[in-house]
Amino acid sequence: MQRVFIGIPVDRLAQQKINELLIPEQQSNPDIRWVPEHNRHLTLAFLGNRPAGVIENLCRSMDQAYQREPGFKMGPSRLERFPNSSGNIIALVFKSDARLSRLYQATQELLVANGFDFSRTQFRPHITLGRLKAHSRLNKNFQQSANIRLQVGKITFYQSKLTQSGSIYHALKESRLNKSE
Repeated sequence: MQRVFIGIPVDRLAQQKINELLIPEQQSNPDIRWVPEHNRHLTLAFLGNRPAGVIENLCRSMDQAYQREPGFKMGPSRLERFPNSSGNIIALVFKSDARLSRLYQATQELLVANGFDFSRTQFRPHITLGRLKAHSRLNKNFQQSANIRLQVGKITFYQSKLTQSGSIYHALKESRLNKSE
């Protein structure tokens, strides 16, 4: 069994802009455990623990599922507490548009074709940047506009290993989208 999810990796330019945005926040908010740059992504579907056969089938199916989907740029975004103003996650939140909705739908179709009962109806696209440490009492809302756009050119099937120092993500499969903008 492997803990897995499907997501959109964060491109280099977006990573740089996120790092710049977070410098003052990291210095002034010690009660937040910040997500390392190499772990940032936008989740399309968290699948939990799955057996090797299911993972192999998904890896074989991904290219076909995403080959017709065009690449695009999404944004702009906002730095916010998530899922609401008192949430314990600090995230870069994006507004979903028709292209992202179609990509999310393609992911649902991929999962259903592989035997998943995937009926989640609400999709709130975001990149988790930090989490409040246990027992912290952060009063800041983080309602801040961010001029960060995410280049969506590939979809990644990740394995997530939980460790004492946090999760470690490993790409099991990457599928490129059709021509990007």
